[in-house]
Amino acid sequence: MRIKTIAALIAALFILFAGCNTNKNAEPEARELQGSVKSEVLEHKGSSLDINELPVWVQTYIQTGITGLEKLNDYKDVYCFVAETTASNLDAGQAWVNGFNMPETIARNVSTRVDALFSGAASGGTDGTFGTYFENVVKTSSNIEYSGVRKINDWWVLVRRYDQNVKNKYKDEYRVYVFYTIQRDLLDRQVLAVIDKTAADAKVNGDQQAAIKKVKELIKEKGL
Repeated sequence: MRIKTIAALIAALFILFAGCNTNKNAEPEARELQGSVKSEVLEHKGSSLDINELPVWVQTYIQTGITGLEKLNDYKDVYCFVAETTASNLDAGQAWVNGFNMPETIARNVSTRVDALFSGAASGGTDGTFGTYFENVVKTSSNIEYSGVRKINDWWVLVRRYDQNVKNKYKDEYRVYVFYTIQRDLLDRQVLAVIDKTAADAKVNGDQQAAIKKVKELIKEKGL
């Protein structure tokens, strides 16, 4: 995918991001995105190597998010986790990548998925004793470090945003992404272990046990 196509991809994310041009000697063409906002990509991580394509994972994440990323053949057997930030310079962006705590981010993401599963399964409500169990499962799932986490890659894009109301005024910033995965069956087993361990310490009635069983079945059949 050529630079102009990269621009289109970045523009699609400008509600997350902007467009692309890696020719440092030529003046990049600004592309209008929304209202009076114009932006362009000056370079990205692959520019110095004459790479005119963004990695497939970056392209897909920009266009369709995590859901689309996990549908790619290369990632159909794993859960995908992408974190992103902005930085005023490349050193700051790289420092963020080097110091990034992905296990903590994954744990928060997992707890959100567990919360959604239990909320959907507990048709009778998540109050009383079951409410306490429910809260403990979500809390525990967000406070553990899951094994098997693997870093795939990181990428940065330098974006220039123009203020069309003020001549020659613009802002440059780096958009930085970091991408990790974990095998689906491995993470599922760890979450199921959390559910079982927490249930062993809680007193829940038949209906509540049914909800727990339903959640476990959903995880085994479809995953988180």
